[in-house]
Order: sequence, then C-alpha cells, then structure tokens
Amino acid sequence: MLEQGDLSSVPVNWEEPEYWDVQALDRELRRQYDVCNSCRLCFNLCPGFPKLFEHFDSDEVDTDPDKLTEAQNWEFVDLCYNCKLCFIKCPYTPPHKFLIDLPKLVMRARAIKAKEEGVELRERLLSSPDEIGPLGSRLAPLANFANQNKANRALLEKTLGIHRDKILPTFHAQTFARWFKKNIGEKSAGQSDLKVALFHTCVVNYNEPKIGKAAVRVLQKNDVEVCSPPDQRCCGMPYLDSGRLDEALTHFRDNVRALWPYVQQGYDIVVPEPTCGMMLKKEYADYLQGEEREQAQAVAKRVFDLSEYLMKLNAAGRLKRDFSQEIGSVAYHQPCHLKYQAIGAKSVELLRLAGAKVVFIDKGCSGHDGTWAMKKEYFDLAQKVARGLHRGINEAQADQVATDCSLAGLQIEQGTGKKTLHPIEVLAQAYGITPEE
Repeated sequence: MLEQGDLSSVPVNWEEPEYWDVQALDRELRRQYDVCNSCRLCFNLCPGFPKLFEHFDSDEVDTDPDKLTEAQNWEFVDLCYNCKLCFIKCPYTPPHKFLIDLPKLVMRARAIKAKEEGVELRERLLSSPDEIGPLGSRLAPLANFANQNKANRALLEKTLGIHRDKILPTFHAQTFARWFKKNIGEKSAGQSDLKVALFHTCVVNYNEPKIGKAAVRVLQKNDVEVCSPPDQRCCGMPYLDSGRLDEALTHFRDNVRALWPYVQQGYDIVVPEPTCGMMLKKEYADYLQGEEREQAQAVAKRVFDLSEYLMKLNAAGRLKRDFSQEIGSVAYHQPCHLKYQAIGAKSVELLRLAGAKVVFIDKGCSGHDGTWAMKKEYFDLAQKVARGLHRGINEAQADQVATDCSLAGLQIEQGTGKKTLHPIEVLAQAYGITPEE
C-alpha cells in the first residue's frame, strides 16, 4: 500500500522502440490485467475494473488473460480516467516485482493509439487548455453565454459529443496572470526569508482566478514573498491523457525550465490544483530523460500543494492564527490526485486550524476526471461514479462545501446544486480577507 510520501514508480522509457510496439503493449496489458484479476482490491474504484473482472469470469475467457478479445483488452483503456486510486490501493506497485502501474500503461496505450490513428477533433479541443484558455478569456462573455445556451449546447453535443447538461468551466476576461501583473508586479514584498513561486495552473488562470487571488493574499498575510513565473504553461496532463505525448513532453520541459531558476534562488513551488501538483512532483521526472530528469527531480523536491505549504509554515510556528471570522461547518472532498501525493489530509488540518467544523466526505472519486465527465458517452457514468460523494455532501448539510480541485467542484455542483470553494478561499474568509476583482 502507498505510504505517506512514497511515490515509487518506474521511469517511462518512451525512447525505447518497445514502448511503441503494439504487440508488446498487448502482452503488458494482459499481464497486468491478470495480476489485477487475481487480487481484485480495485473492484469498486471505477467502472473499468468491474467490466474487466466480468470478462475474466465469463465462460469464454475463463480467467485466461490470453483469451480476452482485442475489444475487451482496450475497453479498460477507454474507461480509465486516470484517477490514480488503483495505484494507491494496489499492493503490487513498484518496487514490487510485479511492477503494476495501470495508469501509466493506459497513458502508453493512448499514446500508441494517437500515433497510429491520430487524435479526434473533440479530444484535441478538450485537451488544449493553452490554446482554448486564451481564446475563452478574450471572448469571455460570448463563451460563457454559449456554454449556457440550450440551443448551442444541443448543437455542441451533436457535433462534438460534449453532453448538453454538463456544467462547463466559466471563463474570465481578467485572468489571474493579468491580475497579478497589474496588482502585484513581478513579485510581492515579503518581510521574511519565505519565498514562493506560484504555479497558478491554467484552471486558476482562466476559470478560477479568485483562487489565485486568495492564495496570494493569504501568503502575503503570512509574510511570504510571492512571485508568478511568467513562462509557466499548462502542466501537460490533458495532452498526456489524450495520447499527445510529444506535446505533453514539451510542456514538461518548458515548465521545468521556467521553475528551475526559482528553485536555484531558494523559492518553494506552491500549487493550488492537485493534478498540476501531482504532475510537477511525480510525472515529470518519470517521463523526462537524462539531465532534464535530474532537473525535474530537483524541482519536484521543492513543490508543495498549497495547503501542504501552509501547514508546513504552521509546523515551523510561522503561520499566523489571528482568525477573525467564523467559518461554521465545511463538507470537504479530498481529490484523488491529492491522495496520490501521499501527504495526508493537509486541507482538513488547515480548515480545522482556522476553526471550521469539517465533515470529511470520503466517498471516492468525484468522477469528473479531466474532461471524461464532459463526454456524452461517459456523462451518466460519471454521475454514477460520483453518487456516493453527492449523497455525502447532501447528508452533511454543511454551511459550505470545499475541495482543492476545481473540476471536482463542478462535479459536486452537477449532482448537488451546491457551489464549492477552494480551502484557500475558506481560509481567506477566516482571516477576514475580502475577495477582490
């Protein structure tokens, strides 16, 4: 089982010809499926495993992985949304000799498929935040109207397969990067040796700038010098998840280059969104090679989730605790990619420190998972995945709902009608920090 701080895995050797060999992939899928079938700890984590085990139990397959049809072999790849919960649960992950890492194997399968067949238009659009984000920001009023217009959504479903009922992210004309440049400049002045480079993420930049603003103001209150590296890009996960490995690697390299000088100057890298933090902490070093991998590993050692960093300050006696406002009760969902970081429940600790009565809703994945829940064919299944979470949120009857993942927040709103806050926004409330435009 994954222990706190343990993120062991095997580097991805995409430069080796075998990585791209379809027959080698087929053998490895069947090998790992066979181990999963003999264990079945993951039977209830996602829709993929029950379907896989159903095939193994059929008379046609009769527990023999070599009898899985090609369609059955690829069905798990299609159903996987890379939540990483199976890696957390699995007793056979590296350094165990079985070397089970199905999320990485699924990424390999998608890369091979993209290379062989290309990437369809919907997938390319949904997995291009560095291209769609700036456009949505420039056309924010029009883009938001279109995303809420029933006629347009019906057309979008018919042409691109994006479900008409899915709540989509909101775009903002004033991105976080623009706000930071206008209001903070290159960096904020700190009154101590604490220095943070904020990897603000594309979600915060284009869709949730209020999270970034709250993060800056809370860090400033705690005498932390905050800068926002200007050359940062999307973390690359959407590109990786859609099989666009070359483009993902470009993002990995660009972000390491953008952050490396700050690490050399003694800055910590703080990230408000769990998926992006996971990428910086773990995936970059797994995918990059040689000197680039060494730099990625050096950067990873200085990467902190936002709540993790603030609790680090608290442990050092440097977090201010002059909370002036009552928060009340908070129903909190911990995102899967935060669990994968194996740092504990730092957001829960932080919220309780600020005086919140926290109801920890530990009901599995939200089911949003990147763009998976947006797709017509997976929308209903995504709501089924999230029904335990939705039920838990409703039953909690808390004053506020919080989660670290903005997309998980959309999925919570989808099933409960309740809007969520990032823990940093709740902390800003407790400090009496007023939201700003």
